[in-house]
Amino acid sequence: MGVIALNCLNLPPRLRFQPYYTCLSGIIPSLKQPDMFTTNNVLKPLVDELLNLHEGIKITTPKYPHGRKIFVRLVGLIGDVVATHKVAGFMSHSAKQLCSWCEINDHERDKVQLGMLRNKTKVLASSWKWKETKTMTAGQQLSKITGICWSQINCLPYWGPVLCVSLGVMHNWYEGVLHHRFCFCWGFDTDLIQQTTVESGKLGMESKSMYLDDSDTSNEERKVFSVECLSNDLKQTIQNKIKDVIVPKGVSQITSKVGTAGNGRLKASEWRVLFSVYIPLVFLDSLFEMEPQNHLLLVNTTALIK
Repeated sequence: MGVIALNCLNLPPRLRFQPYYTCLSGIIPSLKQPDMFTTNNVLKPLVDELLNLHEGIKITTPKYPHGRKIFVRLVGLIGDVVATHKVAGFMSHSAKQLCSWCEINDHERDKVQLGMLRNKTKVLASSWKWKETKTMTAGQQLSKITGICWSQINCLPYWGPVLCVSLGVMHNWYEGVLHHRFCFCWGFDTDLIQQTTVESGKLGMESKSMYLDDSDTSNEERKVFSVECLSNDLKQTIQNKIKDVIVPKGVSQITSKVGTAGNGRLKASEWRVLFSVYIPLVFLDSLFEMEPQNHLLLVNTTALIK
């Protein structure tokens, strides 16, 4: 189920994202991910209202008894990659041009480099061209080339489908960066990475550079950005110390078997608690007990937490 929520950016930062000031604009009920037609049907009432508010409406208040004209504009779209692609009118990563921000092609994705920024005018033109196609087959063929389909949100005259789309911090940081660091880089998820045999009592490193073309990367940078699999002894020590952490009421209790098979997946809020509460207490303490060679890993982890 997808939720469309609106927040007023005119409010102070401490208030704008509070539930009381959040407008629940729409809900997309579905057993599966909705297709673009369902998404556009849900968006249409909202877009129609935003078009009306763009022209301005007069509201009477005690301070302005004769009325005051107000204007409302949609300045940003925040969500995960799947949601923002559907709402903004971009295709999935199976398209030739798979990114909503740059013009990178599917055969260039492994370079881990940004392509040329998409052009707002071209994106809008491709979206309207898709809308004018006569058949579904013609629209699908066009989408495979451009990576763009029709979206109701493109009816807004001020809308920018490239720069106005943002990946939410919950998905980008909590479920993205933190999950990748814990499960893959540190090797807690054995389904993602195979563990290597390391000497007892030492931090095991399985260097797998994250760069395919690292000719311009210094040796020091390679050490920091390489995949660092922790030894089984260190991981066991961390898991043993997690169960000794006492958290206050209202803070999620993380199981000591986190990262092992059969213990489920953590939610975004739990990833945040793991790295803001547990890791500073148990992980850094465990590193101090190991050899001094862990300095770079310690620096990298503290930078990640703060």
